[in-house]
Amino acid sequence: MDLVYVSERKIYGRLGMRPSSTQQGVQAVVKIPPLVEVSGSRTWEGSAEPMAPHALVERAKRTIERRFAPVSFTTRNLQPNQWISFDLPMAQVAVHEDSGRPPEDVALFVGQVPAPAVGQPRDLGFMLCGSVQHLRTQVCAHGRMGSDTTWLHDLILEVERREANGLNVIPEFLNELMPQRRSDVLIEDAALGVHGWVDRQYPPSTRGRLRGHAIVLLDIDRPRWVRRLVLATPLYVEAVHEQAPTQPRRIALPVIRRRSHTP
Repeated sequence: MDLVYVSERKIYGRLGMRPSSTQQGVQAVVKIPPLVEVSGSRTWEGSAEPMAPHALVERAKRTIERRFAPVSFTTRNLQPNQWISFDLPMAQVAVHEDSGRPPEDVALFVGQVPAPAVGQPRDLGFMLCGSVQHLRTQVCAHGRMGSDTTWLHDLILEVERREANGLNVIPEFLNELMPQRRSDVLIEDAALGVHGWVDRQYPPSTRGRLRGHAIVLLDIDRPRWVRRLVLATPLYVEAVHEQAPTQPRRIALPVIRRRSHTP
């Protein structure tokens, strides 16, 4: 599996795991346009080597399954801070704040599941959001987050800032995180608007299958909306490469020739 996104802060902070040495800093470099290239550099105190990302994620998976019993992202009535697992085709995009300028600082992963597939009255939208600092992929589409989304953009970065300071619990109401509070309707409207933009911009044929674990920020499931939307912050995201079906091997049988008998 290829790691697309890994938040080491979440792994260490949320799961109580400890790095083998003290991390001094992480730096992301973003280039535009038309693609965003992300690279990271890390420095560490002490002589101990940090755990390799793949080994760290595998250890985190076992810890999550053992301690938190994560549920599928399609489960109804999800609550903030609840652990979920996901596995579906998703679009990936890095964005900057609507009135701001690049470089992009927010990473988004967007997918959708039709209502019949989950046995629910409306389609299910799913959006993961985090910082581009945690991206491991080399290439990511870029864009502007969209009108009236400044609050949501700042919220995503505020969650990251809190985790950097050791605050790993998300309040029940997201507007408690920001100095300028907004009504639930405006929060939901912004989230659905961003999901709808990415969903239209990147059709299913352009998406790859992604899976991982995440923590719920918001479950928008009101009759006034045409779709339900689950908003979450990812612990890690990995790409699943589909294998092309193999054709059954044909076995060549020997040709048996009949001899003609003359009287």
